[in-house]
Amino acid sequence: MLGMVSNLETYLNFSYNVLAAILKKLCEERGECHKHGSGFAWYQNGWNVKRDDGPLWESKDLKSFITYTRSKAMIIHARKATYPQYSPQGPKVENSHPFMAELRGLKWVFAHNGRVLFKKNVFNLRFSERILEYRGKIYKLISYGVDSEIFFRILLHTVDEIGGEEPRNVIDALRKTISEEIIEKFYSLNFIMGSHRYLYAFRFYNEEEVEPDRYTLYYMIRRGTSEAGKILRKKLSEIDLYISSEPLTSEKWVEDIRKFKEGFPVEEWIPLKNGEILVVPIGKPTKIIIEKI
Repeated sequence: MLGMVSNLETYLNFSYNVLAAILKKLCEERGECHKHGSGFAWYQNGWNVKRDDGPLWESKDLKSFITYTRSKAMIIHARKATYPQYSPQGPKVENSHPFMAELRGLKWVFAHNGRVLFKKNVFNLRFSERILEYRGKIYKLISYGVDSEIFFRILLHTVDEIGGEEPRNVIDALRKTISEEIIEKFYSLNFIMGSHRYLYAFRFYNEEEVEPDRYTLYYMIRRGTSEAGKILRKKLSEIDLYISSEPLTSEKWVEDIRKFKEGFPVEEWIPLKNGEILVVPIGKPTKIIIEKI
């Protein structure tokens, strides 16, 4: 899972190549296969989404879109399905992230890593029709009831209920959603979400169920004047903030990176702590807010 905010319209092709190579290596060498769908969301006069039902590293359509798309905000996701392959929520393009929904006439997008189990009778879900009924409202889903999209729609429902302005209403809605008794069990609620004004990244894993290095989120700022920025031929005024489940250009992966760019430097990625949300205004990558939920 990868997100980006820039002060200029920029490309994400280098980061895509790095992410795709790492995901392919994890699958082939370690058996950690995020091969059950992939997707790309980019901001141009609102959010747009392109998705695939196969692995990110094999999707020619996604690679083409990512290579030639310029934007101030983007999200890439590679799915590792926790549902059986034969189930309605299995490897289908409809179940691939990022998901999109409208709130007050504006598009939002959402990508998630983890698993969420909801309590019974919290909502009514009609799988075949892709209909979610929640607290008196009916929502048409993109997926066949994937837990990630259900959490997304419940979160937006709560944002709408609370009212007010971003980013405070989103932070308050998230706090309310995870504190209310609607979730039976979860492994991780890690997500990257985009509105028409902000990109949000939240790290929250169940410390009683999973190891702390399993569900991670990091962020990093790259400037056009930096060594990496110069190698990538960035404009000197460009500033990019990246959010990723893996520290892509850290010491951990730098040898793999240097297969694409010889001599690429190690960059510093800062981990989000458990329960922290990172908020970045689209177009203003240095104006970050980090708050504990």
